[in-house]
Amino acid sequence: MKTISALFAAVIISLGVFAQSPQKLSYQAVIRNTAGKLIQESDVGLRFTILQGLPTGSTVYAETQTARTNINGLLTVEIGGGTTTYDFSVINWANGPFFLKTEADPSGLTNYSITGVTQMLSVPYALYSLKAGNGFSGNYNDLTNKPVTDGSETKIQGGANITLAGTGSATNPYIIYGTPATLTTTFTTTSSFAIPANVNKIQVELWGGSGGGGGAGTYPYSYSPQKGGDGGSGGYSRVNMFVTPFQQLSVTVGEAGSAGSNAYYSGGYWYGDTDGGKGGDSQFEGNRAQGGYGGQRGSASGSNGDAGWSNIGDITGHAHISNSNILDVFLGIPVSYIFDRVLTTIPGSGGSILSTYSSVPPTAGQGGCAVITFFE
Repeated sequence: MKTISALFAAVIISLGVFAQSPQKLSYQAVIRNTAGKLIQESDVGLRFTILQGLPTGSTVYAETQTARTNINGLLTVEIGGGTTTYDFSVINWANGPFFLKTEADPSGLTNYSITGVTQMLSVPYALYSLKAGNGFSGNYNDLTNKPVTDGSETKIQGGANITLAGTGSATNPYIIYGTPATLTTTFTTTSSFAIPANVNKIQVELWGGSGGGGGAGTYPYSYSPQKGGDGGSGGYSRVNMFVTPFQQLSVTVGEAGSAGSNAYYSGGYWYGDTDGGKGGDSQFEGNRAQGGYGGQRGSASGSNGDAGWSNIGDITGHAHISNSNILDVFLGIPVSYIFDRVLTTIPGSGGSILSTYSSVPPTAGQGGCAVITFFE
């Protein structure tokens, strides 16, 4: 018969406050043939079974591996790293004794012809001492000599832009109030500005101007008034960039789109209705929030103007409905992260004709703006 001589390699586990034992055991064996000759540099099929209570006890873990012997016929494997349906980490080492059954196939397959059972001595019990043998329940309140947590052990000192409240006790805990070291400036007209001292980053948000409403009108020989289209809302763009203190920069703010004109009645005809004007684009350093388009005049189609949306920046947005001022389409970031940046410029409304002598004129759009946030 073929024989196998096996020994367990020592497993050294260093345990400390934060130590964590590896969930594996080191195993070594020397493989010989029937003549006692070493089986060198060959693959050997292995099956390991951990039995509880007796050498013929119940199986708590099993796995298979294939390992290769070295020139001295020695193979080394780690039990716990093979092919298995068991979980090595859930073995309760406190409920010993345990026995290791080893089976080997020197041909490298699964026709196991060499079998041995050995009681497991001290090696796995390092895992036992880590997990179960220290008697600690895992509940912090079961510890003795716990550190004081009445606030006296914590020292917090307020600094720039930070204020403190409370004593740090359970009934009066510390509360830290932070004021961001930022400054925000809003521009509603085209402007130049200088970067303040100690500022090296800015965020620039742009809103394009909205389009004006189109004038109402009717087709010739028709007395059915046609409402003018509403203007389109302005687009949105946001970009972050690094700057240097006292650097001079400028921002262009888009103007409001002008209102169209309602038609007037003269001699049996309606004359003179006009389209609303396009809102101006807001721009900064190559980034743009497009202005909304003006509403069409009634005698043409009375269509609403398109929303401005062709923006450049790391985050852009536009209104899905052309004459809405709700930014509901964003590129670069989900709308839920915009919060106070959901609204955009309000479009102008289209005019209407109620009768020959009564009408509601169209309105202009809303001018764009730029919000610059300076970060220290």
